[in-house]
Amino acid sequence: MKIAVPVEGENLKIVQRTGEAPYFAIFNDAEFERIVEAPGNSHAHDGHGAHHGHGHDHHHDHEEEDHAHINRHGKSLVNLGGCEVMLIRMIGEHMREAVERAGMKIKKSREKEGEYAPDAVNAFLDKKSTAA
Repeated sequence: MKIAVPVEGENLKIVQRTGEAPYFAIFNDAEFERIVEAPGNSHAHDGHGAHHGHGHDHHHDHEEEDHAHINRHGKSLVNLGGCEVMLIRMIGEHMREAVERAGMKIKKSREKEGEYAPDAVNAFLDKKSTAA
């Protein structure tokens, strides 16, 4: 099973808000496979609030705006082909929809399970094996 985790970089520290992840670490079960960039993820560079333009005119079509936002998040997931699960700390509704559209299941990783991706992946796999 391939598992994606939003991380800061090669240190594999988990990013709190999935939509702001500059990178994703990919694991094949508990084995670290590779780290990939989140292409087109403007949230990682200019901050989530700055990207949203919160002061915009609320009279235009929010459905169209939501669709565009989900598509922007979807672009950050293009390097995650084959991943079945994404371990997250927090995730906004647009990123959640983009991850689900990409065919991944979202699983919550608690801070007590580790600050770094390998620890979170091992905790997830331990829970999964004891639940089976």
